[in-house]
Amino acid sequence: MLRRTPMNRTAFKSVMQATKPCAVCHGPFVPARPMQRVCGMVCARKVPVIQRKQEAAETRARKEAIKKPSKSKAEAQDEFNKWVRARDAFLPCISCGTVNPPMKPGGQWDAGHFLSRGAYPELAFNEDNCHKQCKSCNAGSGKFSHKARTVSQAYEVNLLARIGADRLAALKGPHPPAMRSQDDFEQLKVTYRAKLKALKEGRP
Repeated sequence: MLRRTPMNRTAFKSVMQATKPCAVCHGPFVPARPMQRVCGMVCARKVPVIQRKQEAAETRARKEAIKKPSKSKAEAQDEFNKWVRARDAFLPCISCGTVNPPMKPGGQWDAGHFLSRGAYPELAFNEDNCHKQCKSCNAGSGKFSHKARTVSQAYEVNLLARIGADRLAALKGPHPPAMRSQDDFEQLKVTYRAKLKALKEGRP
């Protein structure tokens, strides 16, 4: 009966040192050259793609690191406004009641604030304070002037019907000043992006 000769420790160590993990698939392989990083041609073809993705990720990270608070604020507001328009997708304009306004640069609809962001920055992300509004009304159109009724007044009448007297009173009541940091705006951006995705997928 033939017996296998056990591999001595020196030979086993030599074999283990000869293998290395592939930089792409992470499987072990024996390199043919000292600087070889991938196991074969299939993985070698993937290297440029991986490098481009890594470079793109590094570029994004650098941009995020130097981003100004004003840019984070604008991005957060944009995500919030997208969610408002999606939430109110089947509702008419909060001011004039139109359901099919004329197309204007940027589309038909805005997310219009009842109490303006400029005068009330603390309410910029208040969900009761912002509703889908046609671009004519959001731009302050005088389309109700012949009825001695401004767009803002029409907004309030319809807002009362939509959210009720208690919530409208709370909205018009005093609020603490807005003291949001850049991190707060980044979190708001993430929050409303997730809410928009859930809304589109029919999730609560």
